[in-house]
Amino acid sequence: MDSSLITAFQQPAPIKCTLVRLDMPGGAVCLTDGGFAVHDAGEGDGPETYFGRHPTYGALSSVSSIKDGSEAQTTRIDIVILPASDVATAALGNPSTQGVRVQWWEGVIDPATGGLMGLPELKFDGEIDKPRLQVGDSWSLTLECGTQAERQLEPNADWRLNHAFHSGCWPGENGLIHVDGVLRKKEWRSRPENPGLFKRLLNTFVPFSK
Repeated sequence: MDSSLITAFQQPAPIKCTLVRLDMPGGAVCLTDGGFAVHDAGEGDGPETYFGRHPTYGALSSVSSIKDGSEAQTTRIDIVILPASDVATAALGNPSTQGVRVQWWEGVIDPATGGLMGLPELKFDGEIDKPRLQVGDSWSLTLECGTQAERQLEPNADWRLNHAFHSGCWPGENGLIHVDGVLRKKEWRSRPENPGLFKRLLNTFVPFSK
């Protein structure tokens, strides 16, 4: 964490702010939880203004606490937006937004200047998974977000080690045509079925010094 930001958080009554940046296809959408703030996300666009109420998309309502992943999921958060109109709702909930990069920072506002004190702390860097519209006294759109690493945990037959995929990458190469057991589901970073046996085999081929 930036030293200036640490000092800011140690004030008797720091004015905290939340910054959310959505890298939408038509340009970045920058939101904050009140007023406005100027921050450079380091994406080559220079300092950008984060709006308490975006003129096109609406206002940032809340950002959930970080949720630990389970099974085939990694870290996730929910970002709740109050859309400015039905057009904004359709744009934010469009299927094309799936995979859009999402960044979330927590910072402190300087009461004397209105600017940020130090560099905000990056809490989450991921992508939009799917939107969830809630209709009641007012509309709210929840963007369920996950990390890019979650894609590596998704079962996908195209990623499996088999003859069809291998020959598709290297036409005419038949190195896997007579190999058994390649149709079993084995996702990346998965734990072997018998880790004890795996370690014994590993020690056989790569002996460790005792």
